[in-house]
Amino acid sequence: MALRIRIVCPEHSAYDADAAFVSIPSTDGSLGVAPHHANEICTIEPGFVTICDEAIGRVSHTFAVDVGYAEVTGDEVVILAERAQDLSELDVEKVQADIQGFEEKLSNLSKDDAHRSYLYNEIAWCKLLLSK
Repeated sequence: MALRIRIVCPEHSAYDADAAFVSIPSTDGSLGVAPHHANEICTIEPGFVTICDEAIGRVSHTFAVDVGYAEVTGDEVVILAERAQDLSELDVEKVQADIQGFEEKLSNLSKDDAHRSYLYNEIAWCKLLLSK
């Protein structure tokens, strides 16, 4: 029996397929889910969702995710994340260029500019993408 895994973001559906196992970066620690897992809802923190299509321990897909929620019901896992990125499709050079651009914009802002927090969040997201 397989799990149905869905990773959904406000702007797109990042993943929708069957798998044998998924690991989720819950705010209470990593949550591993296999078929017949108890129903659960948890908050997620920035980190990595790993999906094993065939068997536990053989990772098939890795997604970077931002904050959100995960719901486990029956044999379905729905991850609602602010952002999600399949690391196999990551353009490392673009992400590195984005970091440089955000840091340059930061250097041009005054210390009390509200836009700074947005730029800090973007830099943190880019660094998460590059950390795996």
